[in-house]
Amino acid sequence: MNDVRLVDVHCHLESDVFGGRLDSIVSAAKEAGIVKLITSSIVPEEWALSESIARRYDEVEFALGIHPWYGKEGDEERIAELAHAPGRGAVAIGEIGLDKKTLAVPLDLQKRLFERQLAVAREIDLPVIVHCRGAFDELHVFLKKTGLPARGGVIHSYSGSVEIAVEFMKYGFSFSFGGVLTYRNSKKKESVLRAIYPDHFMLETDSPDIPPVEARDAPNVPANIVYNLRAAAEILGESEERVAAVTTANAARMFGFSLD
Repeated sequence: MNDVRLVDVHCHLESDVFGGRLDSIVSAAKEAGIVKLITSSIVPEEWALSESIARRYDEVEFALGIHPWYGKEGDEERIAELAHAPGRGAVAIGEIGLDKKTLAVPLDLQKRLFERQLAVAREIDLPVIVHCRGAFDELHVFLKKTGLPARGGVIHSYSGSVEIAVEFMKYGFSFSFGGVLTYRNSKKKESVLRAIYPDHFMLETDSPDIPPVEARDAPNVPANIVYNLRAAAEILGESEERVAAVTTANAARMFGFSLD
């Protein structure tokens, strides 16, 4: 296992939970075999921090976006700034999306902000990192209306059905899973994993959230991806080395970074 190379396509290194511990957290991630992490912002006020963290560590890439829980009136003006994301070095627009399970923000506003961010991503041809909870019908409408950027996107911590996943793959979506795989309490997730593997599956941690069962008593960290890898390999009946190679190649292809 020492020679595996892993990519955590979704985490939040901007979180206050990590305090001044980023050096040790990134070092532990490298020890675990992680060669790239993508840290996703959730509000415009984090964008500069996301960029600065990525500049500090060679292993860290970043995404810029507005999470559906935190959008507000007037954010359309900030979304226009995302046109400069490639010049800043961002590899994706995210975390963006739709959420009907937690309606902290009215759905109409969520839709407006998501549509605009998706449009910008298409204009600048960056993939999207999407949060979708209970809103797959609404997301499908956007896919049929405008589609994804040419480089596609990933729905992180996917919670939909196999049928929806198969349909969304036609539009260029891939799917990432993290600690939820380790709880082995959802036959649906295991069926989805088998349906999307190998070409549309990636690994994530969503740190500091959704820790694996092996580390559930503390905030999640990227190094815990090894538990997610182990669970995925067991579900798929594949070796950990094979799943690591496949998911890392998928991530590098979508987000356009070199692993040489």
